[in-house]
Amino acid sequence: MKIWRIFKMALSSLKINKMRTFLSTLGVVVGVSSLILITSVGYGAQYSILSSIQSLGSDVVIVIPGKSANLFKSTVGSNAMRKPLTYDDAKFLKRKMPYAKIAPEISVNTTAKYGRTEVTTTVVGTNADAFVVTNYEVAEGRILTDRDIVGYRDVCVLGKKVADELFPLGNAVGNYILLHGNKFLVVGTLKEKGAIGQIDMDDLVFVPITTLQSQLRTKNVQIIYAKPPQGMSIDVLGARIKSFLIARHGMENFTLNSFEQYLQLAKQVTDIFTIALAAIGSIALLVGGIGIMNIMLASVAERTREIGIRKAVGAKNRDILIQFLLESALISTSGGIIGILLGIFGSVLVPQDILPTHITTSAVIIGFTVSFLIGVFFGVYPASKASKLNPVEALRYE
Repeated sequence: MKIWRIFKMALSSLKINKMRTFLSTLGVVVGVSSLILITSVGYGAQYSILSSIQSLGSDVVIVIPGKSANLFKSTVGSNAMRKPLTYDDAKFLKRKMPYAKIAPEISVNTTAKYGRTEVTTTVVGTNADAFVVTNYEVAEGRILTDRDIVGYRDVCVLGKKVADELFPLGNAVGNYILLHGNKFLVVGTLKEKGAIGQIDMDDLVFVPITTLQSQLRTKNVQIIYAKPPQGMSIDVLGARIKSFLIARHGMENFTLNSFEQYLQLAKQVTDIFTIALAAIGSIALLVGGIGIMNIMLASVAERTREIGIRKAVGAKNRDILIQFLLESALISTSGGIIGILLGIFGSVLVPQDILPTHITTSAVIIGFTVSFLIGVFFGVYPASKASKLNPVEALRYE
């Protein structure tokens, strides 16, 4: 009952000084809402990138030309050009491992045109296995076939974004479009895939690799994807690819990676990014805590005589300490709750296609806990100062 009475007194004191309470709460509101909003952006970026990579599947081996220990080192350069990967390498691997899906790839930025509509896109030369490796789903028509590849056919499959821009009314299959000034028959369209980092998987046009290589007058490929059959690990598949290519090339002039490695690296990078953003948001919360301490110190100075009277009628140092701590905790906790609600509301309002956000339960719990602890931490000194006031001197205070 005594604690409840002290709680009501603390609440009553805050109601009397409404403007001061509001200003104290405002600092915490800004800090917590900033923390929630900023971390939601960080987690949103992480969730978007990781889900996109996971949609491709983690059981894919990536072969790039040139030997490098750096996962993101460019494959374009003198080293890669001296020792390139070729389409023959991909066919060689397929002959050696008919059970695996082998998808070579070469790409070029160009324009796609239908009638008067023209869009900038990326043309990807590949084979039928590519759609299995990357988990694409057909929306209309079909994917590329082995006959398309062997026959050097001028056919293409459109990503969803390209299909929607060139054929807003649908019915893309069966029409001809211009790619690189060459006429291609649209044989299929794909369902939405999303973006992976800066690569929009829906803004691609797929054509037979033989056709694109013929037009570009090259036998090289930029990358080879390999997917193991069910029951085989990517480690085993990677070891076999490495063995076969070394035997073919006479040296290890290529690098093996996997989507699992990209997944882990992306998580590490986005974790660091999120922590950095949270640290920035915490600065605003720290400023709010300092504001609470200043306000509470001012409150102690203003209420010195009140404290003296309470002590004179029997209030103990502990009672005074608890009351001022409760006032500080109430300010910070209420500010934390409002800040959490504003942070969630703000993250919902952010356009998800421009800046994806993702609210986590842990972020909300941390925001509330930190706001409470901020109130207690920055309220300890003013509360301690109030509890230690000499009642005789306090009564004389004007």
